[in-house]
Amino acid sequence: MTTTTLRVWADVLCPWCWMGHRRLAQAIAESGVPARVEHRSFLLAPEGPGPRRRRIGEVAAVEWGISEAEWGRRRDRIEQAGRADGLTIRMDTAWALDSRPAHRVLKLAAARGLAETVAWEAMFAAHLRDNLDLADWNVLADLKTGLQRDEVLALGENEDYAAEVLADHEEGRSLGIRSVPTIVHGDRLVAGASSVQELTEFVRSAAKAVA
Repeated sequence: MTTTTLRVWADVLCPWCWMGHRRLAQAIAESGVPARVEHRSFLLAPEGPGPRRRRIGEVAAVEWGISEAEWGRRRDRIEQAGRADGLTIRMDTAWALDSRPAHRVLKLAAARGLAETVAWEAMFAAHLRDNLDLADWNVLADLKTGLQRDEVLALGENEDYAAEVLADHEEGRSLGIRSVPTIVHGDRLVAGASSVQELTEFVRSAAKAVA
């Protein structure tokens, strides 16, 4: 049977992307068809954060202009949804940061032929569960992405894969993607944070299209 390729646009800053990452893996396993995921970078903050470093809880009030009560409802909804997928998500204390360095590391892992799913999982957990600073190359170098520490640090000294990250983002925008996660097969798009059942049906439908 032909292997079905699914392209997934996501940002490591996005809690729904972590949930979608887990749900898609489960959906592929339950679909009974061979499928592989090609990860694409999407930048929720393409201009990067402001000059002053802030945690997300502070950004919600200062930059997003939403009330403390409204942020509390959003935060609780995200964290409860994460727990349903077996994930610990801490939104208040996650950093608002430029995710491009993290995406460049993920591109390097892919270029090395390493398990992209493992590398993405490490990034999601570091940001959303452990609230580590993914703008710090020493932090990125210590993550279990399969890469050697010295090659990650070397990446921080050049601009390798920066163009590829931006190209992914622009391609996603050209496809009409405005929020992530989004899964693409052919001309069909589906929200990656859909239920496992919905994603399983999407995977099976995609497999039939290439059979």
